[in-house]
Amino acid sequence: MNEYQFWQVIEDAWAASPELLKMRNEVLKTNDAAIIEDLTGSVYGPITNNIRDILLTLSKEELTRFNRWMEQKLYQIDRKEVQAYTDGSDDGFLYCRCFIVGMGKDYYEKIDQDPSLATCDAEAEIVGFIGYVVYEELFKEEFERFAEHCIESCSNRAGWAEA
Repeated sequence: MNEYQFWQVIEDAWAASPELLKMRNEVLKTNDAAIIEDLTGSVYGPITNNIRDILLTLSKEELTRFNRWMEQKLYQIDRKEVQAYTDGSDDGFLYCRCFIVGMGKDYYEKIDQDPSLATCDAEAEIVGFIGYVVYEELFKEEFERFAEHCIESCSNRAGWAEA
């Protein structure tokens, strides 16, 4: 699985819920905080369920790469300037980063490039962990986490370095 395929899993999950996709696309145009708040539960619920359904079809190698991409994406936005606009606690910031990834590539890139566009307390914890859950379910073993990137808040030292 490459980066394009990683993002395609998330896009396919949105495509499986057309009404939610319509709302998400409106957020991409307007960054409307009220719509984002409405979508928080949807990303946490139906969209993650759709991601899960897709992940259940992957091989062990593909699912491993999906999880590595997820960790890399969460790590990349583990930065002080992103945290300043999302949530103050370590766990809350991780869950906000999970929401950002769960919204898809276009939203992720907007926040990565301009953290001020992030919405405080928009969280979807399970997005960051669904690959681990599916891996254990399919292969009856725990996934080896953080082999390349740790997703815990403040792990990206460069993202927290004083300027």
